[in-house]
Amino acid sequence: MIKKTRLLIGFVVMVVSHLSMAEISPSASALKKTLMGIEQYQAKFHQKVTDAAGNVVQEATGILTLARPNQLRWETHSPNESLLIADGSAVWYIDPFAEQVTILDQANAVENNPVILLTSNDDSTWEKFTVQTAMGESNSYIIEPVEPDGQVHRLIVTFKDNKLVFLSTTDAQEQISELAFSEIKMNTPVAPTLFSAEFDDNYIVDDQR
Repeated sequence: MIKKTRLLIGFVVMVVSHLSMAEISPSASALKKTLMGIEQYQAKFHQKVTDAAGNVVQEATGILTLARPNQLRWETHSPNESLLIADGSAVWYIDPFAEQVTILDQANAVENNPVILLTSNDDSTWEKFTVQTAMGESNSYIIEPVEPDGQVHRLIVTFKDNKLVFLSTTDAQEQISELAFSEIKMNTPVAPTLFSAEFDDNYIVDDQR
């Protein structure tokens, strides 16, 4: 359970941090321009995770909600219910089945993850990543860390009509996680309470900040 929790936090949390702009390439400039148009984002997702041999090891469905700056709500509905919230300073992973909450410092949790670019515009971080347009796909971008010492080695994001429709990550074990989004709502105000962690008093709290 602990390993599964850390993997989920490692994947989802990277979706919510910073971009940087040092010597930005044309591809990076185009990507940032597209991302700057996304202030709020909500969509249903279908996630498929495959191992290095191409075997499907996990599938999940749920709802992803993003808001600038640095806020995320990741609700998994199946196969098991869970909730991950990044509120801008901390990441809260709430597991109703285990009645447990894990809390991490958000800045430390997303360090060197290339998916940390969807809800912020911190110029000092861009220099840590390279961005290139996927071959033959002008609306798809490949993002990789300059120093691949983190858990995630590659991110691919795909847009249609300036909406994020697909996201893929490859980790250090060559495990690939693909997310396809549907029923997308963009720049529709979301309630601030969605990014507040609430749970029963009987939950076990593991605060790692």
